[in-house]
Amino acid sequence: MAVDNVTLEILRNYFQAIVEDMARVVERTAFTTFVKETADFSTGLIAPTGEYVAYPWRLGALPFLGINMKKAIDYTPHYDPGDIIITNDPYTTGGLCTHLPDIHLMKPVFSGGEIIAFAYAFIHSSDIGGTVPASVWPRAREIFQEGLRLRPTKLFRAGVPNQDILNVFADNSRIPDMNWGDIKAMVAALNTCERRLHAMVEKFSQPIVTGAMTDLLDHVAERSRAALATLRDGTYRFVDYVEDDMVSDVPIRIEVAMTVQGGHVHLDYTGTDPQVSAALNVPSDGGPHPFMCQTLFCYIMTLDRDIPKSGSLIRPIAMTLPKGTVVNPEFPGACGVRFGTALRLSDAVLGCLAQAAPDRVPAASAGAISPVVCSLMNPATGRRHVTVVEPMIGGGGGGPSMDGVHGCDPTHGFLRNTPIESIEADVPIVMRRYDLIPDSGGPGRHRAGMAIRMDFQVFHPDAIVTARGQERFKIQPWGVGGGSSGTAGATIVNPDGPEPRDIGKIDYLPLRPGDIVSIRAPAGGGHGDPLERDPELVATDVRAGLVSVGAAREAYGVVFRDGAVDRAATGVRQAEIRATRPHRNGAFDLGPFRRALDERWPVAVSGECGRLANTLPTPVRDYAKHRLYEAIQEVARTRRPELADVHAAWEVVHAALRRALT
Repeated sequence: MAVDNVTLEILRNYFQAIVEDMARVVERTAFTTFVKETADFSTGLIAPTGEYVAYPWRLGALPFLGINMKKAIDYTPHYDPGDIIITNDPYTTGGLCTHLPDIHLMKPVFSGGEIIAFAYAFIHSSDIGGTVPASVWPRAREIFQEGLRLRPTKLFRAGVPNQDILNVFADNSRIPDMNWGDIKAMVAALNTCERRLHAMVEKFSQPIVTGAMTDLLDHVAERSRAALATLRDGTYRFVDYVEDDMVSDVPIRIEVAMTVQGGHVHLDYTGTDPQVSAALNVPSDGGPHPFMCQTLFCYIMTLDRDIPKSGSLIRPIAMTLPKGTVVNPEFPGACGVRFGTALRLSDAVLGCLAQAAPDRVPAASAGAISPVVCSLMNPATGRRHVTVVEPMIGGGGGGPSMDGVHGCDPTHGFLRNTPIESIEADVPIVMRRYDLIPDSGGPGRHRAGMAIRMDFQVFHPDAIVTARGQERFKIQPWGVGGGSSGTAGATIVNPDGPEPRDIGKIDYLPLRPGDIVSIRAPAGGGHGDPLERDPELVATDVRAGLVSVGAAREAYGVVFRDGAVDRAATGVRQAEIRATRPHRNGAFDLGPFRRALDERWPVAVSGECGRLANTLPTPVRDYAKHRLYEAIQEVARTRRPELADVHAAWEVVHAALRRALT
């Protein structure tokens, strides 16, 4: 039924209040640090169609908004009042679950004998079993190595806990008590939703409440289309890379063509590489999936700041996600570090947006979030204590009208840094540094935000550190409109000791008592020509310790004398820079590593390698791509490879595969 606009707005606020209350319940009653402090969780009110009716505004993880839960809901053929479904399985839930540590609960809400909605909550578990503590191992080749997997299963039957499932869950985790505490927090949130929704039905009637859900979803979809209609019609393309696949130096190509027409957007990921034999695949079930369009959501919410947070935001966005690629892997592809790839998808769409709306879109942000995990043996119990130390986030990209934000990336939702006091109280380590890195943000008329550096020291024997999603350690975040690329990340063990070790990305890092781990996040790119930045703003950055005097001179051409800007010398220095700096082709500064990669591995060549590999059966695609890459690298030692080299190498690789498979 149609609900009048005044009533719809009143009920919208009721729906929003319900999910906000649910989120506060989880935040205040969860057990693990990563949930109660960092806020890697979410809640929602779900329509029977599977769409989010409401989603928390400023608390929790943003990227799940837009997932349709219909397939996960329909997996269970019959519901009774009091049932609660638990699942973490990426391959039976239609894109709801994207890796095993994310535990999702759903509870049907009945009224008048029928389901009128589902209460929903998820948390990121700090350990769900698997090969390594925290369960996310970048080198996992298949999902069986990543921990316990539960297809949609009744955790509660008619309000009674299913002890058999609880036992299976507890027996396959390093932190069963902590996980059970987080699950109870989610259950409390679901019950809050059920109770408040019943109160709404009693006050407004069931037809009004359910009609408002339908009308709200339609209303949000129309506002989403209106925001996207501000983009110029056309087709825009961008290519970015996950810089390696954790088992070799083979990059993972991400290609997207964004077609805009009258408020509708189609994202075509044809040309993206095959799924990989590492944990970097993104299980989308063919989409549309919000992980593929986070940047569009940010664009919509920036233009329409009051738009309700409902799943129908995604309705005007269509997608082509080829099966057997990293954006739509087939079982049993590993997916623990799926968000590392999702952030490259965000950057690729941002690159398209920078062409479609150059006056509204920032440069690339750091493009990496890496929850760093420390695992220490408890000598009293013999069990491992597993804690997420900090979600390492870099600096935001410079925008058309403002500088980037320090230590913040808009695609990460509202995840928070963990207070040092909480970390040291929860796990026996000492934080030695947690601060911003000077000169890390990409220079521009509007510079990027600075990245974060974190140093911590362990004292226990047999300490293990893992990290997921470390990216932009080679390929710097790109600048736009004349802005410069940002800086890459790094990990250094014992940075101030006699033998510091630059280990790059963390896979599985065992430490000795007294070792210090220093992790430096990447930082985003700048927006606009750095020589057009107001010298007084540069001086303010220098006084704040964000930009060094040397970087001010080299990047911005601003010269200081006696602590103040020397206007005459600055004019001379900027003229020197303009006369000597190389001409940039196009609007983007992709950074020196990416430029070298494109020279050694041209975009057309990498695209053809992926296209050829994608013609094979999924299980052998990644193998074939590696063999092609090796052959092309041999050519690249002496000259720039061409498409003819790819085709010649393909004949050899393909023939060898045919012999091996027959």
